[in-house]
Amino acid sequence: MIGNKLIVSAMAGLLTLPLAANVFAFSCPALQKSANESITKAEAALANITDEREKGRAMTNIAMAKDMVQQSVADHKEAGAKKDAQLHYNSEAKAKAAKALADLVK
Repeated sequence: MIGNKLIVSAMAGLLTLPLAANVFAFSCPALQKSANESITKAEAALANITDEREKGRAMTNIAMAKDMVQQSVADHKEAGAKKDAQLHYNSEAKAKAAKALADLVK
C-alpha cells in the first residue's frame, strides 16, 4: 500500500520535470525580436515627425535602442557560452529597455 503511493508520487514527480524545465527557460531571443519590431515601427513613425526637436529625440531613442539590442544579443551569446544566468537576465533587461525606448517614438 505504502509502496504503491511512493511509486505514484515518484511517477508524478518525473512527469512534471519537463514542465518545470520550461520555467527556467530564458526569453532573450523573443524579447530581442519584440524590440527589433518596435524599432522598425519607430523608424517608420520617424518619417511623420515634423518638429526638429522631436525628430532629434526620436532619432536618439532609436539609436540607443539599436545599441541596447546589440548589447542584449552579445550578452545572450556570452551567457550561452558561459552558462551564466546573470548574463541572461542582463540580456533580457537590455532588450526590454530597448523596446521601451523605441515605443516612446510615436
